[in-house]
Amino acid sequence: MASTDKIEAFLAEPRNVIVAGIRRDGRPHLSPNWFYWDGQRFYVSTTRDRVKYAIFRRDPRAELLFDDPSGFRAVLVPATVEIREDIAAELPRFRAIREKHGMVVLDDDEHLRALAAEGRVLLAITPDRPPSSWTSWGLD
Repeated sequence: MASTDKIEAFLAEPRNVIVAGIRRDGRPHLSPNWFYWDGQRFYVSTTRDRVKYAIFRRDPRAELLFDDPSGFRAVLVPATVEIREDIAAELPRFRAIREKHGMVVLDDDEHLRALAAEGRVLLAITPDRPPSSWTSWGLD
């Protein structure tokens, strides 16, 4: 089991998270996403027309996979998703996702207009267990 500090350092690196939800027919739905971790929740930006939006409106259960195939490192996190649709209230988290992944940070008005035009929402994903109990490889 990796230390919480090593997991935190791994999550701070710019990488994708694979978000898994459960389709209506029981099959898993997987999608790669940028994310931001604030030490309590993961934040993922998506749009209302994506499959994961419909899935998590119906069933908030998720599994997250953070993977670094070149370094043979990974972390698995069971979690619960809350969809946050007030983009103005969530602007700092949308900004944090962009900053973490090296994107240009827009001014607030321009950013809000872009988020609204794209039909963006924020997935606030809370781990079901503390980091010390997450499954991990290569972080020891």
